This record gives sequence, structure tokens and C-alpha cells, in this order.
Amino acid sequence: MASSNSQLWRILSEYRTKSVSQSLEELLTNSINIREGIRSTASTSQQHLREFLHGESQRDANFPPILKTEDRDFLGGSFARHTKIRPLDDIDVYLPLDGANLYYYFNGVQQPYAVLSDGPMWNPLLTPRWADGQLVSSSKVINEFTTVLRRRFPQTKVKPSGQAINIRMTHGETDSCDGLGYDVVPCFSVRPRQQGELDFYLIPDGNNGWIRTNPRVDAIITERLQKQHNRLFRKVVKLLKYWNAEHLSGKIKPYFIELSIARVFRDKNLKSESVTSLSFGAALAFWGLQQAMAQGVQRSWISNAPPVYPGVLPPWETNQLKTASDLACAAWEDEKAGNMVSAAARWQQVFGKEFQD
Repeated sequence: MASSNSQLWRILSEYRTKSVSQSLEELLTNSINIREGIRSTASTSQQHLREFLHGESQRDANFPPILKTEDRDFLGGSFARHTKIRPLDDIDVYLPLDGANLYYYFNGVQQPYAVLSDGPMWNPLLTPRWADGQLVSSSKVINEFTTVLRRRFPQTKVKPSGQAINIRMTHGETDSCDGLGYDVVPCFSVRPRQQGELDFYLIPDGNNGWIRTNPRVDAIITERLQKQHNRLFRKVVKLLKYWNAEHLSGKIKPYFIELSIARVFRDKNLKSESVTSLSFGAALAFWGLQQAMAQGVQRSWISNAPPVYPGVLPPWETNQLKTASDLACAAWEDEKAGNMVSAAARWQQVFGKEFQD
């Protein structure tokens, strides 16, 4: 009889465990995930934008061609990684420009990297329209792309925005949020001449210079973590981004959140462990984010790329993050002990009324 009771309790416990994670799933579906129709519209719009910019070098011989062979344009950011939450108000479009006859200099010294080119003999980027002397000016590149895009979208808000050109569409616009938006990022694709270092991209730094990044590496890491952790990584990232938006008004930078979660999930991999439930993944993510915020800065995956800063939290919101982390970890301990009612109550304290047990 005791054995039967034990088995019944185990079954009921497993059912409630699934119920806690299911409540998080429902939160994702009802309040966080990008709706498929909006994502489809965005995919069509960005494709038209990329086709237009590819064709500009044929309409204007002084406009730099975009790589098609050695590399090609691509989507970056959270939209491409499938970690974007509502509203869908920014999509990063990267445009690797042809680097014919260009060399990468850092602090006045030529670096051992190849700037990729499809092979044209002449490069318009070496003319005064795009360059200051012998150096390609990121400010001129941003401003010239802005001019071209304003001509293409005369009824749309187009403006330079530091590292990119921001295009703000009216589709999806409401009283509370902007419409569909794109950040167009002209860049250069750079390959090390020696083995042992990752390829990277040079993008505008907002101050007439160039900085290293590689959104493709972020996408690869995201996909790898997604597969290694029972396809839960993206869901966990979106839950934390949603909490940040709702409870801290988005003060923590979304990429900082994603990077901190990627690192704690990767640490699990190094221990040959895997995240097997959404509730545990979310608790782990809150703990990892709190630890990363305490350190104040994270390293990029790419060597010599700028550090990743968290944003600024006043002391009371730092305490709010700690409280959420403590509640999430306590909820997971309750869940392991079979106290599902308490676990659900703690998660509701974390996420608020949108979390429905």
C-alpha cells in the first residue's frame, strides 16, 4: 500500500511540475512571443529592403556593392536568433560591403586580416563621398546610406542612429509602441590570415570609427544551446527579457541579458549537464543575470570587441532583481520538493498577474 501511495504521489508531483512549466509556456504564448503573421510580414519587408540596396550599385556606379559571393547580407539581432519579444520594433539587417583594395588598420598599424571582396578592380569607397583621405569614414557611410534610403522611402522615418540607419515603418504602429523598424548596418567582413581566430565584422562605432562584432557567432551559439538544452534556451531568454521590460522598464540591455544566460547554459554544458525544464531554466537564468549584473560588464565572444555593458540600475531595482532571483530559485526548490502550489505562487510574485497557474 505504501508503495502505491508513493507511486501516486510521484505521478501527481510530475503532473504539477509540468503544470508550472506549462504556465510559463502560456505566458510566452499570450504575452511574449512574436505572432506568426507579424513575423511573416517583417520577413517580406526586410527582403524587399535588402533587394533594393543590392540594386543601388547598378543604379549608381559610385554606390558600394554588397558582397554576394565571399559573403552576403544577413539578418542579425534577436529577430534572427528568435529571441525577440513583443513588440517587433527592430530588425537588424547587416550589409557586408565589398572590401576591394581595402586593408584593416588599428591604431595606425595594418592588421593581419583580409577584408573580403568579390573581386572588382575599383572601389567607390575610396572616393571622398565615403572616405576621409585614405580611411573609409563610418559617419559618411551611415549618412550616404541614409540619403539613399530616404529617397527610397520618402513617407517613412529614416534617420542615422549611431551604428546604423533606422527605418521606422507605420505597420504595427499603435499609441503605445512604434511600428515595424529596421536597423540597417553597413559593415565589412573580415577574415584572419592565420588560424585560431574567428572571422568578424567591422561595423560603425557611432564616432566615425569601426568596431568588431559577429552576429553570426551569436546565432550559432544560440542554436547550439537550443539543441543542447531541450529547445528551452530561447524560451528562457524571452521570459527574462519580458520580466526586464515589465518590471524594470527595460533598463537592463537585452543583449546583456541574453549573453548572461548563454554563459550559464554553456557552463552546464561544460559539466555535461542539461536544462530539462522551463521552470529550472528560468530560475537558472535569473541567478545568472544577477551574477552578471554584480560583475557589471561581460566580454564579447569575439576577441578585441567592445565589452558588453548592462545598462544602469538604481539600488532599489538592483534589489528587485535580487528578489526575483531569490523567488525563482526558491520556486525551483519547492518544485523539486513536490510543493507545486508554493512554486506557482512564487512564480506569480516574479511575473505578476500575467502568470496564471
